[in-house]
Amino acid sequence: MTTLPEVLRKAAELQKQAWKAFEPIYAALGYSEFPPEHVIAAVVKNVERGALALGTHRERIELFRARKAIEQKRSLIVPEEDQCQSCGELLGDADDKGVRECPECLSKFDKSGAEVRG
Repeated sequence: MTTLPEVLRKAAELQKQAWKAFEPIYAALGYSEFPPEHVIAAVVKNVERGALALGTHRERIELFRARKAIEQKRSLIVPEEDQCQSCGELLGDADDKGVRECPECLSKFDKSGAEVRG
């Protein structure tokens, strides 16, 4: 019988291999080091999406969509004042109080760029 510590270690080893598998993707996108977090998140999400489609009739379509989504995130250049300080995504429009919310991580920032709690 396999114990929990054994399977956790195996899962950690597989996750480390997955992270290594992303490095050639970052290089293909033109990054010499790790890219911004929003690009990393797009790569992880879309590799998972492609993995779900492997071996199905939708494989080609989903891998194409994954490539396009990653390229789109990579080409997204967000001015610093419009960028979420937590995850790098583009902040949403300001509400009546001037508070802007990140659609990705739901962080909120006021007009001065300070994070709003609550």
